[in-house]
Order: sequence, then structure tokens, then C-alpha cells
Amino acid sequence: MFNVGDHVVYPYHGAGTIRDIEVKEVLGEKISYYVLYFPLNDVTLMLPEDRINSSGLRKVIEENQLDELIYALQNGVQTKNENPKQYSRENENLLKSGNIIDAAHVIANLSLKEFERTNGLHIQDRKNLDKAKQFIVSELILANNMTEEEAYEFIDKNIQISQGA
Repeated sequence: MFNVGDHVVYPYHGAGTIRDIEVKEVLGEKISYYVLYFPLNDVTLMLPEDRINSSGLRKVIEENQLDELIYALQNGVQTKNENPKQYSRENENLLKSGNIIDAAHVIANLSLKEFERTNGLHIQDRKNLDKAKQFIVSELILANNMTEEEAYEFIDKNIQISQGA
């Protein structure tokens, strides 16, 4: 499954590293926990081994998957929902999926919306855009040995292309 030192993505938290696998006794039962560290947020989390499959934990993307990420950043997915609350909820659900392509679609759609609006994004849309960027940045840092600044530049460069800049 996963080993100590593996770079992984935990939905809605972003990319981190498995630092350890610890066995703890809880109510007389021994339970194995994966100790995950998320460097971008400086957060450590313990995830029970028996919840790994249902948690959505996955390995970070491979370098050969960057083209798919770039395509998603440049194209997004057309959304039909005009209700701002529903639109925000849809974006939050995409981010909770833990899928980097879904996060890229959120970035592409909200960046285009921001570009088209004269008064910027609603507060919740801004939060979702920032969360999606942070999610992808955390993965690019671990998967492709980028700095945080390089990862943000990678995203911005590929969004600008889609907006004709």
C-alpha cells in the first residue's frame, strides 16, 4: 500500500509525506496509524490504516501527468449553475475529492470568472480559488521538486494562456 517516505495527497489537505507508521493502543485494541506531514501548512495528521481506502489518500502525480494538469488549467469545465451558493458548493465538493484535475478545473473556472467580472470574485469563490491553488502547489512541490514560488508561477502561467494573455 503506502510506505514511510511516500509522497501522498490527502483530500482537502493537499500533499504531504508519510513520516511514520505507529501502532497505538486504543480501548485495548492495537491500531496502526499513518503519520502524515503537510509541509506547506506545517500540519501533522494521524490516519488510521483501516481508513486509508475510504479516505481518498493517493500518491502524488507523476511528471508524465503534468500535460493533463496543464490542459485542465487551460480549459476548465463548463458549469451551468448561476446560483452563487450552489456554484460555491460544487467547487467545494470538487476540492474535497482530492483529485488534482478537479482542483485545476476549479482554478480555471474561477480565474475565468474573476477575469470576466469587473468587481472580482465573491468571498467564498476567492477562498475556493486560493484553496485550489494551495492544493495543487503542495502537490507540485513534492511531485516535481518545485519551490512554492515556482509552483504558483506554473499555475499562473498556464491560466494566462487560457485567457489569451
